[in-house]
Amino acid sequence: MYAFVDRPLKSLDRGGRLLVWAMRHWTKAAAAGRCPCSDVGPAFHKANLMSGFPHFHMMMALLNRHAVEKLPFGDIDCARTSEGEALLLSLIRTAGNDTSERLADTAALIIRPNAVPPMLIALAALGEALAQARLSPALPLADPDNVRFPHE
Repeated sequence: MYAFVDRPLKSLDRGGRLLVWAMRHWTKAAAAGRCPCSDVGPAFHKANLMSGFPHFHMMMALLNRHAVEKLPFGDIDCARTSEGEALLLSLIRTAGNDTSERLADTAALIIRPNAVPPMLIALAALGEALAQARLSPALPLADPDNVRFPHE
């Protein structure tokens, strides 16, 4: 999570930026009482990632309904990642590589126990779809606004 928190969006790869954009638009649509599918679905289609969209939607719906506490998401035009976005990017990234109980333990910190199993399924399926589309979120690049070189 800490690798992603408060990072400039421009330091994220294409998959990371897509996911942050989708999280922000999903939460905005849900808060406005609209179905987020019509706001977010076209971006998944354009990225050739429709196989991952139902799992993304399930992940967000589970968080919306069963979160232990409200996760912070950035405003649509915010240039940096929020804690909630960083946590989800980390979970999605980990889901493809981690079959241990560590992922379940982490998920249990943010979502009620009865929602952990479907959350793990959604995370794993989304991670797989992202990998197939070559959009798995990579660790961010160095913060381009704060890079200091030894000779400076």
